[in-house]
Amino acid sequence: MATQDERGVPFSIAHEQQQFRLLELPPEILQLIDSPNPPVLSVKSQVSPVASSTPDSKPAYAVLCTRDQTFQLRQVQTSNSVFVTQPVFETHGDEIPIPGLSAISSCTTTLELHAVAASPLPFLKDALLVWDSNDGMVDAAGNGQSKRALFSNIPLSDGECETGWQELAAFELAGSSFRPSLKTQLQVWQSINAAALAESINLGSQFLTEDLINAMEDEGYPSSLIAALLQLLAAEEKDTRAAWSCLDPKKCVTWTGKSILEVKQSDPELLTATFLDAWKDCLPEAWRDDAELETIKDAYVLPTPTTIAFKADPETVKVANDAAARAGSSSRKWHEKFARARRR
Repeated sequence: MATQDERGVPFSIAHEQQQFRLLELPPEILQLIDSPNPPVLSVKSQVSPVASSTPDSKPAYAVLCTRDQTFQLRQVQTSNSVFVTQPVFETHGDEIPIPGLSAISSCTTTLELHAVAASPLPFLKDALLVWDSNDGMVDAAGNGQSKRALFSNIPLSDGECETGWQELAAFELAGSSFRPSLKTQLQVWQSINAAALAESINLGSQFLTEDLINAMEDEGYPSSLIAALLQLLAAEEKDTRAAWSCLDPKKCVTWTGKSILEVKQSDPELLTATFLDAWKDCLPEAWRDDAELETIKDAYVLPTPTTIAFKADPETVKVANDAAARAGSSSRKWHEKFARARRR
């Protein structure tokens, strides 16, 4: 008659338990970790809630970031007991030590990773100071935050933050970070166009960035601001991190038209002909024929047969309205507190 082997691995629970957090990794993270040159992963959290943050979204208090992806960390209760064990040798009196397992931690929760896709623009807009040289809105004290420090406090990957940074034409100056107002961007662009004409620089072909910046030295714009705008308007296939720049004519024409229209949106009687003339005047001679309404068809409306108006993006309008509502609510609460204080 066969007998069953009743021997097993001795199991015990350590008296002093350690603290562990179990992290369940998705396939894309595992693939990165198993790659020949695994990248550095970072955990980020938001320092404080963003006043005008993305609507209808809950802030991610902690996220795991790759170079260009963001995963939100979520804590999930486990239905079964999960023990973290380590090998030990158990001894009983004078007996030979027996190999076994000891539970050094009991984990009741697991951290799961969920990919998130959020815009970095609301975070960046709240953190960056507005540079408006015309209206004297530049804060001389700065915000004391470098680009790197700014990104470290935004719960998104550095790659996603970099995309938003370039979209805003943000730049660093004297240890602080800024974003130029749209009016300032247009002024810088006009100076770029004028300097290129004076120096016979073809903006649609590769040119030395430093040559153009030197030609604009008398304008008084920070070189980092000029470089940021050149990067915003650069051709996609060109490496703008090098000493050379090359602008995308189609991108420049479209951006200029939309920007002029947005800056002039306070004028309810803007003539279409006047707008088109201003648009063409802001472009190099070779690109002027491309300044047609069809190029910006999603950015304008025609209130009358002879006038034109800027058509704001619906999502942008919603964010602005939400921010205004919060600001109004805060203002009313402040006045209520002041009134109560006076009554006391």
